[in-house]
Amino acid sequence: MSEFTQEAKALRERLSRYPQQTQEGLAQILKIEFEFVQLFDIILRTYLLDAQVHEAIAYLEESRDWAGLSLKRGEQIGYKRTDYSKASGVSSDSSEQVESVASRFEIVLNTLLERCKPNREMDFALARLEDAKKALNIEAVPVLNSSAM
Repeated sequence: MSEFTQEAKALRERLSRYPQQTQEGLAQILKIEFEFVQLFDIILRTYLLDAQVHEAIAYLEESRDWAGLSLKRGEQIGYKRTDYSKASGVSSDSSEQVESVASRFEIVLNTLLERCKPNREMDFALARLEDAKKALNIEAVPVLNSSAM
């Protein structure tokens, strides 16, 4: 396999918009991946595989991908992120298993809020996480602050 010239490497990096990852960046991505694996596991143990679960898993995979891209891209200068806040528990009529799924969603949400960089990819990751909760009929993540849009 041939090596790229310096010009080709610079062009490739500029077009991809993602600089080389550091060990710290890779550790951040790994933590996000781990939390999503835990969420996938509890969903697959709790729910029957129907259309809603397949839809939720598709949203979660998309959310995970956007979260990784958020870290790779880094902070967008001047970007005003959408106002998402920590979920405040689950509804009282939920079963114990659904409560544990909802609490795992909250853990993933908090991980994304802590580790992702403020950019549009982070907003996409959070929106897809909310879509997955809705697909599973779990209490939704708090509504977006319309003044941030």
